[in-house]
Amino acid sequence: MSERKPVKGMVIKPNGAHLEKLFKQLTDYQDAIDGYIEAVRLYDYNGVEVACAYVDEEGLLKQLPLNPLGSAISFLFGNTPYLAGNMIVVGACDSEGYDTDIPEYISTLISNISAKDEEIIS
Repeated sequence: MSERKPVKGMVIKPNGAHLEKLFKQLTDYQDAIDGYIEAVRLYDYNGVEVACAYVDEEGLLKQLPLNPLGSAISFLFGNTPYLAGNMIVVGACDSEGYDTDIPEYISTLISNISAKDEEIIS
């Protein structure tokens, strides 16, 4: 059995910053959101899954800060408009159920409407 290649994705933080990241295994996802992951499927206007977002499954219970950009992207792609904490966006699952790289148009959208993480001054 061959090893899966890393998946290219983006982490969107509550402060509006994004960070490009490669995800190799489950713990990479969990570390990026600091908790157990919950999938939020993202769909185009025809109802076809185009990407997958991951958030902390207990983000609202933990009272993590609202993620306005993540919530807007989730709403734009046909899903819940209220997400808290960090959000990861990767591509839709392949035929074997594995994540794929984030689509270029979604990556470009996120890059154009947010700052890179290192550009945010605390």
